[in-house]
Amino acid sequence: MAPEGRRPVDGPRIVLSVLVTAGLGVAGAAASRHFYPRANDVGPTAAALGDAFAWILGSLRRLLVGSGATALVVRGGSSFFAGIFAGIAGFLVGVVPYLVLTAPSDVSLSDALAFAVIAFVPAFVFVTAGAGIGEGLKRLLARRST
Repeated sequence: MAPEGRRPVDGPRIVLSVLVTAGLGVAGAAASRHFYPRANDVGPTAAALGDAFAWILGSLRRLLVGSGATALVVRGGSSFFAGIFAGIAGFLVGVVPYLVLTAPSDVSLSDALAFAVIAFVPAFVFVTAGAGIGEGLKRLLARRST
């Protein structure tokens, strides 16, 4: 039982939201890497940096959507923190393994994980923004329905 005045945590929706957010993050990273226009890159360094930027931006946009959607659909507990949890867990469950498994053969595991740690900082910012947007939309929709 939840303490008086507090709603219990909506576990099944959070678990489903984590899985959906992880799938969105992987799909965004894969789509951005696939559709990135490599014809504009001059040299291998520019191509590697362009791929990294496309990968990060693609996955972060989808993590923002997933964490915002989580904040909208969770009915119990804090929807803001549920959105943050779903976004971070989606990053760790989906995006990091995708990054490690699709790393080029000349990139070591430690380098791939180091890149994931670097990408976590903007991921946290995007996830927090998505959860805040979702929480704001949830309150706005609740106010309109009353």
